[in-house]
Amino acid sequence: MNSLTLSGYLADPAIWLAITGTFLIAGTVKGIIGLGMPAICMVLLTLFLPPLEAIPLTAIPTMFVNLLQMQRSQSRHLVIRKYGLYAITLLISIFLTGYFILSFPETILLLGLGVAMTVFAVQALAGLKWQFSAAPYWQVLCGVVTGFIGGLSSVFSPPIVMYLLGRDAGKDEFIAATGFLFFAGCAPLVLAFWLNGVLTLDLAVSSMFGLVVALAGFMLGEWIRSYISPDWFRKLILLFFLIMGCRLILVSVI
Repeated sequence: MNSLTLSGYLADPAIWLAITGTFLIAGTVKGIIGLGMPAICMVLLTLFLPPLEAIPLTAIPTMFVNLLQMQRSQSRHLVIRKYGLYAITLLISIFLTGYFILSFPETILLLGLGVAMTVFAVQALAGLKWQFSAAPYWQVLCGVVTGFIGGLSSVFSPPIVMYLLGRDAGKDEFIAATGFLFFAGCAPLVLAFWLNGVLTLDLAVSSMFGLVVALAGFMLGEWIRSYISPDWFRKLILLFFLIMGCRLILVSVI
């Protein structure tokens, strides 16, 4: 795989500026509405990087920011018990998909990302809501679907959010559960990318830089949240997801 090396990043200040801006925006949105970081990272990074470089670059910052989100919630112990089966299934399926990601053409990766974002945006903007019972088979099924989508695109918020809304998760439980399940998906994804060589040392170092910027954006977003309407901002972000998701679908099929 032809990977952009760290020296390549340093030789091109425009790349560093774009990466910094991407993670700052994504972290800020995450701090305001509690989700959207990997989707925004992937949408913006794929404007100037190949998917197989953008995906691992996103994984490490997303993993740690979601761990922070879960740790700051009072419902973290409840969600670990309540959604543990989902997390285990997700962990296994996303590791396997991520490990074999090199077997998938780049167009499939872009198409998977575009479809995931478009479906998520449409159902959220339309107010559509699926109902899920507490039956274990729903957690297993949703975990497998989430892992497959996340392994291909590094974006797995759509099925997780739809599942939690379908379980009528309260505000604090929702924040804690998304942080927990996103972390459960990111950790094995990072391991799979490292084992198959997609996550190189150069990309890992660059990803850690992205983590620092994303954490700064996350704290900024938490401060901004007290001054704006999260619902209004969420709708704006969803509209952005819809537009960019359609763009990725067109790029992958044309």
